[in-house]
Amino acid sequence: MTRRWLIAFACFAALVLCSGNAQAETCSASPSGLVFGTVSPIRLGAVAATGTINITCTWSDVTLTPSVLVCLNFSAPSPRSLLNGSNQLLYDLYVDAGRTVQWGSATAGGTPISVTMNKPSGTTLTTSITVYGQIAANQPTVPTVNNASTTYTRNVTAANTSLNYSFYLLLGPTCPTLTTSNGSFPFTVSANVINDCTITATNVGFAPAGVLKAALNANGSITTRCTNGDAFRIALNGGSSGNVAARQMQRSGGGGAVNYQLYLDSTRLTTWGDGTAGTSMATGSGSGNQQVITVYGQVPAQSTPAPGSYSDTITATISF
Repeated sequence: MTRRWLIAFACFAALVLCSGNAQAETCSASPSGLVFGTVSPIRLGAVAATGTINITCTWSDVTLTPSVLVCLNFSAPSPRSLLNGSNQLLYDLYVDAGRTVQWGSATAGGTPISVTMNKPSGTTLTTSITVYGQIAANQPTVPTVNNASTTYTRNVTAANTSLNYSFYLLLGPTCPTLTTSNGSFPFTVSANVINDCTITATNVGFAPAGVLKAALNANGSITTRCTNGDAFRIALNGGSSGNVAARQMQRSGGGGAVNYQLYLDSTRLTTWGDGTAGTSMATGSGSGNQQVITVYGQVPAQSTPAPGSYSDTITATISF
């Protein structure tokens, strides 16, 4: 009787141990969205951002496979783009901080994000993985819509992501050998394209004259680059006279002034100012490319002041 009881007890203990080892060992991935923030396409530079994916793995209390390889596959085709309607903003995601290795899918011959985790003293471990994003440089014609900041997004769906993992003891697998998906991790990528403008100018230089008995004409230019779809206007101030309707160049060293004016048109009928005193401003809509606007200058016939060098400084202000 005693012998039979001991045998039954040993089998019961073995069954309890086997049941403990049969508990599932699993991993899951929880991504944050990747937000590029504000983007000005006319600045022509690349824009970088990062996101995170939290990987959580759970082991049995007692396990023969204390290590796990986790592979995060991203199968969206290239070129990758954020969208607003039919408008596109090119971007990509990378596995490295240098943004040289595109994040892809091992099953398609690409490079997934991979991490090896080892069982902690407890049963659950969470590791945070960085995803490196970059909006491509030299996309000046990406537009805004309705003359306002415009959000571009990409919803990366479950169909574009695959979480593959394998627990092991000594010899670990590689991502290409893990062909069975254990789940997905959809996330969103977004950027806010803003209205923006840059402005530069070339001088209006009148030819030397002995007397001012006839009008002198000369041209300069203002070059602007504004976001595609961005309405803008350019005002010119009154310079040293403070009066947009009656500008004057002052003699270097003092002792004289020359009246002159700046115009929007080659016929020199529309005075270019700030919208006050009967003047007008240059207006337009950005294309993302440089736009050159001619400044038409004229010194009207007038009493000739003392010989010397005469100049004025005009401030051009672009509003958008």
